[in-house]
Order: sequence, then structure tokens, then C-alpha cells
Amino acid sequence: MVTRFFCAPLAFILSLFLVVGCEPVDPQKRIVTGFATPLELPPSEGQAAPQESTSLVDYIVVQKEDRVVTLWKKGRIVKTYPILAMGAVQTGTKTKEGDEKTPEGLYYIDDKHPSQNFQKFLKISYPNQSDIGRARQAGYPPGGNVGIHGDRGGFSGFMQRFKTDWTDGCIAMRNADIEDIYEMVDVGTPISIKP
Repeated sequence: MVTRFFCAPLAFILSLFLVVGCEPVDPQKRIVTGFATPLELPPSEGQAAPQESTSLVDYIVVQKEDRVVTLWKKGRIVKTYPILAMGAVQTGTKTKEGDEKTPEGLYYIDDKHPSQNFQKFLKISYPNQSDIGRARQAGYPPGGNVGIHGDRGGFSGFMQRFKTDWTDGCIAMRNADIEDIYEMVDVGTPISIKP
């Protein structure tokens, strides 16, 4: 009797899949929103792009609204990662030091190194000349030292996961993901950060 009670709904659900049809999801075709489209990005600020022969990634796309980081190679998604946390102020682009916003626009990875606090750190080239000019015109320092990094690890990192967004403008990832990204991304890789 109990088996019949659980099997009937399961059979109904399975029959819906057979009638409606289910196409397997191809990760190369999966689009989170309309923002996830192939891009041809030149290196920003006159920096050279990573050499084609050695780089595993051509560019990075960050979609703040969808909380997704995608790595691209030859117009196709190589890997997709969830964002753990961003700047505490979620809307708008970073315009000044201390506004706790994550930048938006075209940048590049201008440094990468192990981090004592956040596992690994891929520094983003914020502020660019446009960011500096805008902040100077408003009479504020633009801020800096923004990047993609892991969490604090241990108990402190565990507790941070209960906060939605806790960085001062960086993009925080799970430590396993930042290790993966760190190995695949070269200094000079363009990054597009979308709203």
C-alpha cells in the first residue's frame, strides 16, 4: 500500500517527461540571461592579451545579477561558477573608494597571487582611466585592489557564507572554484563585468 502511494505520483511525473519530452542541457548552449553571449574583447588599457597557444581562457564574463562567472575560449563557455559574494551594495557600478560596489565594465586581470586571507587573488584592473576621471570629477578617490578571490576558509569563511554579500567590491568564490580559475586564467585576460 505504501509503495503504491509513492510510486503513483512518481509514475505520473515520469510520464509527463515522456509526453512533453526532455532535451538534455548542453552546458555550451546554456544561457543564464541574454547577457551570456559570445564576445570578442580586446585587451583593455593597452595591455597584451595572453598568448593564444598557452592560455586556457580568452576572456571572463561576470554576470552580477545572475551571480555567475563564466570562462570563455574561442567563443564558447569553458566553465561556469557560482558567485559566493560581491560588494555589499548590489546595484550600480563602483564609483569611489568605500562605496562597497562591484565595478561594471571592461577590465583585465592585471595580477594574480596567493592570498593570506582569501586563498588566491586575481586582481582586476579597476580603476581604469575612465573610472579615475569620473571619481576625480566627483571629488572622490576611485578606490582599487578589486579582484576575484576565495573565502576566508575555516570557521570565519563558514560564517561569511551566511551573509549574501560581504566584500568591499570584490567577487568572492568558493575556495575550490578560485583554485580552478586561478590555474586557467593568465594575467592580461580580459574581463567583462555586467550588471
